[in-house]
Amino acid sequence: MKHPIQSIVSISLLCMSLSACQLNQKPQLEPKTIEVQFSDHEKQVNTDAAKELFSQYSLWQLDSSPMLQAYRGLKTHYDQWDDISEATQKTEDQRNTEFLLAAQQIQPKALDANLALSLEVLTYQLKQNQQHYVYRHHNYPVNQLFGLHSEIANFLVNIHTIDTISDAKNYIKRVKNTSTLITQLIDQLKIRESKGIYPPKFAYDSVIKSSSQLLSGYPLNKTDKEQHILWTDFSSKIKHLDLYNTSEKVLRDNLKRALKKSFKPAYQKLIAHLKKSQVKASKDTGFHQFPMGSDFYNLRLNAATTTDINAQQVHQLGLSEIANIKLKITELLPKLGETSIESLFSRTRQDKSLYFANGEKAIAQSKAYIKKINENLNKAFKGIPKTGLEVKAVEKFRENSSPVAFYQSPSDDNSRPGRYYMNLSKLDEMPAFEFEALAYHETIPGHHLQIIYALQNKDLPEFRRHGHFTAYSEGWGLYAERLAKELGGYQDPWNEYGRLLMELWRANRLVIDTGLHHFGWDLNKALAFRLANTPFSEEDSRNAIQRYLVMPAQATAYKIGQLKFIELREIAEKTLGPKFSLREYHQFILELGPLPLEILGKQVERWIKEVREKG
Repeated sequence: MKHPIQSIVSISLLCMSLSACQLNQKPQLEPKTIEVQFSDHEKQVNTDAAKELFSQYSLWQLDSSPMLQAYRGLKTHYDQWDDISEATQKTEDQRNTEFLLAAQQIQPKALDANLALSLEVLTYQLKQNQQHYVYRHHNYPVNQLFGLHSEIANFLVNIHTIDTISDAKNYIKRVKNTSTLITQLIDQLKIRESKGIYPPKFAYDSVIKSSSQLLSGYPLNKTDKEQHILWTDFSSKIKHLDLYNTSEKVLRDNLKRALKKSFKPAYQKLIAHLKKSQVKASKDTGFHQFPMGSDFYNLRLNAATTTDINAQQVHQLGLSEIANIKLKITELLPKLGETSIESLFSRTRQDKSLYFANGEKAIAQSKAYIKKINENLNKAFKGIPKTGLEVKAVEKFRENSSPVAFYQSPSDDNSRPGRYYMNLSKLDEMPAFEFEALAYHETIPGHHLQIIYALQNKDLPEFRRHGHFTAYSEGWGLYAERLAKELGGYQDPWNEYGRLLMELWRANRLVIDTGLHHFGWDLNKALAFRLANTPFSEEDSRNAIQRYLVMPAQATAYKIGQLKFIELREIAEKTLGPKFSLREYHQFILELGPLPLEILGKQVERWIKEVREKG
């Protein structure tokens, strides 16, 4: 027997196609959607269940990661590293499934708008986690950009603070426990290798080099004139404790023992394994070369962009954006003293006077950009949280594995400010006129501003305050580069050219990332495309492509996210007309915290409706 609604549809279609239908026949009524009504008791039950779910999920996220606890300024489990074993990952997947089942039992229409949004976001995240579990080995845990091989020292230096003797002892225990963590890391590498998943050779070269650098310096080698980074860091931190000489000596001796007996052998073991497996390094192409690699890439593409866009669409969008941005650069030529985009690109690539000559000038100039734009932030934002921001040089020990610049979030309690790190060893990879847009992307009105709005919004559940959706976060960063122009940035036409190049850089990513991972391009084909469509050097282009190879789909999120932010703002401005307030609009979308783009769009629609109804 047909469902009643199916019968109505069938009759309607029949009448549209046959002339025999009588004109005086009564029209079929559209089925009405019945609005489910919830009693006050049912609403309260669902509200309590949602709040409890959000609380438990946030606690689970925190409890399962001692390192995350420290990043958020907590000193619980302060002597431990994260457990990355296969058994723990299985347990986490099971727990994720339990949370998802619990979320699906809650009726979203019985919740107020904010709780319903949180439930929608959490369900989205839990489903994404579930989908990725089967592909959890489709990645390179260590590569030229990130990995525990470099994160261990970075964490101890920049995150593990020492305010008490107990903190100092936990620092030493963490150094000692490096042995267990590295062993788990090697086990994870072996699992991937058993499935035929090996990083490219260039990733091995970088990781081996970075790891080897952490084996030099006193006290690991008594004859070295320079001191090991952890020895220097620890010595500096315990000086502020005003300890007796004997107590300080005991601590130093214990650290020396941990470095020599645990830290050094662990890294030697990691390096030995990497050198052994490097002979089977993968080809310089994308994840399509691995079993289930194409399926994994499609999943990553949807996760990175938080859309259902496919690789072909991303590829074509990139080609279109490249053409549009090149046109804008062409219009700027007279102000730059050039007559063609070809001559401009050639000059950009070859003229070394366009690059920063030293790190001090690069940092000073970046601070000046941030200070100047900060004076105009109130034109586009309201209720700006007061959280500190530092500009720092990347430490020597992680220069090799760090990009030109990046941002690190502040701690929850603001005891550690947000930090904008600049890699002074790589100033030759980016012209000086691009650093203005880069500063805005990473700090204000970019990542720093976006992150602190969410962190300081105590009405958000913990998991949303610390949420991360790449298309939202990086899309905002690229949107912020453009927004800064409205706030008085890029007074120098060369810096405006730099802003357009930053956009061109991200547009090229759409083409190259999909080319590598979906269309089967190798590094050389990707290199030829980038050199033909940007003014960047061969070395810079090679580094960029190597990044896309080890982080599939991540680079596509920037431009897609930016275009969505631009689209939503234009819709709001056009719909609201004189009622539109840019300051209130930005405050609204940033206080939501990171969201998938589709959900963000629905929230902007809700905001527009509320503003219109206010009259």
